[in-house]
Amino acid sequence: MKQPDPKAEMEKAWRLMTAPFRVLPSFVIAGAPKCGTTTLADCIAAHPRVRRGARKEPTSLLHYPGSRLRTAMHYPLRWGGRFMAGDGSVEYFTHPEGPRNVREVLPEARLIFLLRDPVKRAWSDYQMFCKHGDEREPFGGRVRKAMLWLRDPEMQSLVDAASREAFNPVRYVQAGLYARMLERWFAEFPREQCLVLPSEEFFSDRPLAMARVFAHLGLDPVEADSIPKQRPRPMAMSEYPEKSK
Repeated sequence: MKQPDPKAEMEKAWRLMTAPFRVLPSFVIAGAPKCGTTTLADCIAAHPRVRRGARKEPTSLLHYPGSRLRTAMHYPLRWGGRFMAGDGSVEYFTHPEGPRNVREVLPEARLIFLLRDPVKRAWSDYQMFCKHGDEREPFGGRVRKAMLWLRDPEMQSLVDAASREAFNPVRYVQAGLYARMLERWFAEFPREQCLVLPSEEFFSDRPLAMARVFAHLGLDPVEADSIPKQRPRPMAMSEYPEKSK
């Protein structure tokens, strides 16, 4: 059994104690997984009026729904000038309570959804779980099982239960059902608070895409040279044939 880290526990207690004096996120990068959200978060953080939180994906709004203190504890103290911070938890995207939990604590938040070709997205997701040792089934088998679950209305309660876990049997397909997932968010947030950005646009013309993002967040544009470059390209399906069968 892993022993608690006293230093980390003290840091957590300090952050929670000072949470009333910390900012809440002004924006949320809510999805989808493996669409470039980490790079997007880096690009937004390059803006001089944005500060990073203590963790990239705290997912406090899932683990502690309704708690402003548990949400704020991961973000900077309010003093030190005019700035904003943001949450970046892609697990919110398909979680059944994700949209409602975000609205309950952050009703004014600006939302950003980065969406990629759903097949490429699913394959990249699969690669990640294989790399971490969580996935041992063939990609095609996983997809077929997910389709059976998602097509059967009687399986909805089971799908919702599975969707509460980061690694689940329907993730590869469900996270690519963009219209269905976005309907949940649009039911909780005004459309003007939501920016849907194609990953392909973000990858091909980073400065133009970031101009849209900064405008959505009410931030002045920044010089293109200050925007971080592309992260390493993920492996293509044709380069990983033993997992594509």
